[in-house]
Amino acid sequence: MVSADRFMPRLEEAQRLVNAGRAAEAEAGCLAVLAESPGLPEATALLGFIVARMRRLAEAETLLRTAIAKRPEVPHWHFELRQVLRYSFRLDESLAAAREAVRLDSKNAQFRNGLSQIHFDRGEYDQGYEAVLDALACDPEHPESHLSLAHALLASGNFRAGWAEYEWRFRSRPFIAALPKPIRPYWNGMPLPGRRLVVSADQGYGDSFQFARYIPMAAARCGGLTLVCRPPQIPLLSRVSGVQRCVTDLRQAGEHAAFCWLASLPYVFGTELATIPTPIPYLTANPQRRAFWRAELDRRIGSDGVRVGLAWAGNADNTADWRRSLPLEALRALAAVPGVRLMPLQTVIPAADRATFQALGLSDLSPLLTDFGETAAAIANLDLVISVDSAVAHLAGAMGVPAWTLIYEPADWRWLTRREDTPWYPTMRLFRQPRAGAWAQPIARLVQALHDYVGNARSAGPNAVARS
Repeated sequence: MVSADRFMPRLEEAQRLVNAGRAAEAEAGCLAVLAESPGLPEATALLGFIVARMRRLAEAETLLRTAIAKRPEVPHWHFELRQVLRYSFRLDESLAAAREAVRLDSKNAQFRNGLSQIHFDRGEYDQGYEAVLDALACDPEHPESHLSLAHALLASGNFRAGWAEYEWRFRSRPFIAALPKPIRPYWNGMPLPGRRLVVSADQGYGDSFQFARYIPMAAARCGGLTLVCRPPQIPLLSRVSGVQRCVTDLRQAGEHAAFCWLASLPYVFGTELATIPTPIPYLTANPQRRAFWRAELDRRIGSDGVRVGLAWAGNADNTADWRRSLPLEALRALAAVPGVRLMPLQTVIPAADRATFQALGLSDLSPLLTDFGETAAAIANLDLVISVDSAVAHLAGAMGVPAWTLIYEPADWRWLTRREDTPWYPTMRLFRQPRAGAWAQPIARLVQALHDYVGNARSAGPNAVARS
């Protein structure tokens, strides 16, 4: 058998490349090694890891199983196979691979945390808690295990403990790499009379919209509040009560007394399930842009019927996108509901959906949806928004517009468990998968609900639906 030692520098470089997001270069490097040493297990397993990141799951599974067959004693390869099977919604097999990784290296916090994730995926919370606590026994400072625990606690409504664990996200490598280092003390909620507080968005667009409800509460305790967010959010978030200034970089914030991450405000304010602030709407559209979109929608989709905004795909770079986004074809039946006027709320129409998009005769408004201020103004002229778990769903909920959200299983923590409503957004209804990857049932229920919604609107008369 050819020794892997002489290839290790090249394999380590391929590993570095894929970790840096340069998967195509990493794949080329691995293939070059395999051309010189066909079947080398280390290169085969690494190639499996690389193509899994490119969502070529069947190929990744074959490569990893091939490597494992030659060297079954390598726990990390079983751990990677666990994730590939998880992405394929094959949770029984994923659980077996996770258990094998733990058996081979029982002191590894990462492997035990991986086992906990599969249990949580399967709805086995007791086993999941046990596995994640075992992970923390192996390494009490393991951020990813603390985050797994946080998500499970928050999803089950145990907010007090969950928020505390959620603060561990700032020790996780992705957060450390992506976020700026504050230069002032972290805010603990204390009054800052006459002093400025800087609050910064720290996660995705949807998270920012969810937690923007806390900004007026924070502003009430300080002499002024500056918000750090991304450019597409400024037209919308600058309108939130208490925001004096919006900037896109912490270095632009100017002098301030303290700093807080936006998603840490529920922790600062000690939010419990029964005390979630719901001053709906707390996000509002600019009146001039709302008027523009009223005229634009009248021209594009008409003023009659029930106007339904549709978002079927989120940000492809989101780590949960493999669970949440749908092909437009899966929602084709919505367009066939009599009386419905569909309006796509996608800022980008995925290439894979173009044929269906054209077949349904939908109007491409993406060139006009240049920022979330525009999206909000469009939503303000709709009767209903239907969305996957994306920023659009959060935006509609924060605006108080009726919103129906398709929820994957296991759901993101904010949607809790086994609920069809959400305390975060009173005007939102949830359509949940019965199990991971199973979209047929919630989509069928959603289509029927839309039939009923249109029927009720017709029965109530032409003025029954009041747009926001």
